[in-house]
Amino acid sequence: MSELKLRLGADVVQALLPHRAPLLLVDRVESITPGAEPSLRAGRAISVNEPVFQGHFPGLSLWPGIYTIEGMGQSCQLLQILLAVIEGFERAGQTAATVADVLRAMDPRARLRGVAASPFEPALRERLAAEARVAVSAAVDVRLLDPVFAGDVVEYEVRRTLVRDNIRRFEVQASVDRRPVARGTLTAAILGPPPHAP
Repeated sequence: MSELKLRLGADVVQALLPHRAPLLLVDRVESITPGAEPSLRAGRAISVNEPVFQGHFPGLSLWPGIYTIEGMGQSCQLLQILLAVIEGFERAGQTAATVADVLRAMDPRARLRGVAASPFEPALRERLAAEARVAVSAAVDVRLLDPVFAGDVVEYEVRRTLVRDNIRRFEVQASVDRRPVARGTLTAAILGPPPHAP
């Protein structure tokens, strides 16, 4: 299947992921490619105002490598969530392109440009709630290749290469200006819905 351009901003990412600042490490989703080995492209702009720079390290705005790895992990979770929504829509007779249209229409930037809300948005939000899962890292095999600093834009590329029971394996890469800064594999166990807050 061909790549679906999404160009979703931080507000839609927050509708898809449970993470919040300061540990929401993806602020946009560029595209998804469904298929036998589905993939997703996402990213994060690194601001000098990130709270972590107060201690890592003062006077040297060096982005922690674990944050890059977590950003790739959140991108894998986004891929899983979007695939589940697409599969649910396809079972209901809709297409992946419909899901992409609904997500783009949810972005506040689209609403400010006069794009009307999709009539499928309530179904998509319902599907998101039904497909909520917790992904727990089971194995991290990632090499950090180059440092990331404030002012950089980290691009994440993740591809799911294995599905076995509740285990998912992903090939992951993070880049800055097309230069790889981290690369490897993440393996995750997909658990049931998270417990609801009281």
